[in-house]
Amino acid sequence: MERVTRADDRVHRPAGPWTPTVHRLLAHLHEQGFVAAPEPIAVGGAVETVSFVPGTAGNYPWSTEIASEAALVTSARLLRQYHDVAATYPRDATVDVWSQAERLPVETIVHGDFAPYNCVYDGIAAVGLIDFDTAHPGPRVWDVASAVYRFAPFTTGLVEGSTAPGLDERLDRAAEFCRAYGLDDRSRGVLVETMTASLVALVTTMETEAAAGNPKFLSDLEHGHADLYRADVTWIESHADAIHEAVTAG
Repeated sequence: MERVTRADDRVHRPAGPWTPTVHRLLAHLHEQGFVAAPEPIAVGGAVETVSFVPGTAGNYPWSTEIASEAALVTSARLLRQYHDVAATYPRDATVDVWSQAERLPVETIVHGDFAPYNCVYDGIAAVGLIDFDTAHPGPRVWDVASAVYRFAPFTTGLVEGSTAPGLDERLDRAAEFCRAYGLDDRSRGVLVETMTASLVALVTTMETEAAAGNPKFLSDLEHGHADLYRADVTWIESHADAIHEAVTAG
């Protein structure tokens, strides 16, 4: 299992072949004034060190503040700010190594796992973005679709202690996220299919890594995560028209 430790204002995390590239990305973000991300400090052996981003992560079950509309809106705006700055990252195919394959059309460096648990909040305001291991070149809608899935949320399973909003509320939250982000019409038109594609890709990665003996993904399979995502794909497809109408209404 991954081991993440904190010592004062520093966080120590497992490093991978992609970590030096992620650190170059983080350094670029800070150079451009986006200080909501961790600041890269060091990569040594199998461990990376980054700065601690103060605040409260949006872990499950959500608090009333993190479940609020204000938290959703500020999260969407934070993602837009990140994408705009990450789009200026000077890509270099000779040195860049990402943990995920590039996705077309490349519009920015997507976060790859934009969700409440990777956002940091000060009350109802999203003030930080963490865990860039899955960052890679890709289209903005890849992150937005994943975020809508997590923030609406469009899932058939909820963590104990969580309360499921009704479908109408979920549709309203999905539409509000797209509005707050400022998602373009073309991306809104493919959001539903991108959402299901991202879940299928997640299950594929999970099963591939588990087959290779990765303990984290073995645990995920044992806890039924892949089955949940498959059920969510089916649920989203059955409500695709309603979701598409909600997010394209403007």
